[in-house]
Amino acid sequence: MIELLFLLLPVAAGYGWIMGKNSAKNKAHQLNRQITSEYSKGLKFLLDREEDQGLEHLINLLEVAADSVEHYSTLATMFRRRGELDRAIKIHELLLKHPSLDDQQAATSRLELAEDYIMAGLLDGAEEHLVWLVKAGHKEALEPIINLYSQTREWEKGINMYEAHSELFTKPQHVKAIANFYCEAALQDNDTQIMRKAISLNHKAIRPLYELGHSAFTKEDYVKAIYYWRELISQFTFFAPVFIEELALSYQKLNLTHQFYELLNELLDKGGVLIKIKHCQALLEQGHIEQAIKFLTDSLKRHPTIRGFSFLLQLLAKQNNDIKDVLDQIDKLVTSYIATKPDFQCQHCGFTSHTIYWVCPSCKHWETIVPSRGIDGF
Repeated sequence: MIELLFLLLPVAAGYGWIMGKNSAKNKAHQLNRQITSEYSKGLKFLLDREEDQGLEHLINLLEVAADSVEHYSTLATMFRRRGELDRAIKIHELLLKHPSLDDQQAATSRLELAEDYIMAGLLDGAEEHLVWLVKAGHKEALEPIINLYSQTREWEKGINMYEAHSELFTKPQHVKAIANFYCEAALQDNDTQIMRKAISLNHKAIRPLYELGHSAFTKEDYVKAIYYWRELISQFTFFAPVFIEELALSYQKLNLTHQFYELLNELLDKGGVLIKIKHCQALLEQGHIEQAIKFLTDSLKRHPTIRGFSFLLQLLAKQNNDIKDVLDQIDKLVTSYIATKPDFQCQHCGFTSHTIYWVCPSCKHWETIVPSRGIDGF
């Protein structure tokens, strides 16, 4: 009998293992059926606009399965795109209360909730969540909170955020935004000392140098104007059309026009057609008409532009009295064509304008609107 019992023990153990495994499978299947049922019911209620019942089922499902977060995020995104922000907000608030979310899921849900609040005009709520994310070291919150402070013109808050968490600002676009925050705060308080802080940032920005040069120019401090604008035109030559006339006048006021001509020579290789036109004007003032025509003609053969062609027509008209009237008429047509073209374009989204904007009205990026390039540009 004892031997028989020993023989039956492995059989009993195997049977117990099989039954236990089947029981676990049955429980898993039962759980999956419960999840599917609750999810389907909740989805149907929400789509049928029976919101309270839908959210009740969503709560039940969250209690059953923590791995349903991705489904909820997708659902909330769908509601936000449809403009049903109250539903998107409720789902994201629901997700944040779930105890099983890991840190990344919680951060993503908080960021999405902040975006919901912004779209709904609940800016204080959005700021609260975004500030929390920045303090926790989440770089993905920088873009929306910079846009938020730009929208509300709370420059000091943006500056304080940067000074407290500068290690997070590794993207040039974000640093440029803060440089412009310094400029806006300086103009608001009429304090150029604030603007000078922007010059020492990790990534160089256009506006601080421009504003400091412009401030000096308006005060007739031409030495400082030249100092800042020369630095600007050397680093960002493509931005020259915005201030080159004032820069030339600053040199002229100090009887240093020859130094301006030398600067133009230094910029010829990397400058656009406007730099080349200014170089031709310098040659004309020195009496080198033929040299100016040859230089511009050779330049246009390599890089044809409408503005360069217009100036060449003017030069040729001065040299050929017999066909001056014809060339003048052609130049008027060309000039009229140029006037229809935008002077500035955003390098990020393509927005065009006849006016310079420091922040693009379309994509909200700072310092992406620059003088137009190409055949119609500068």
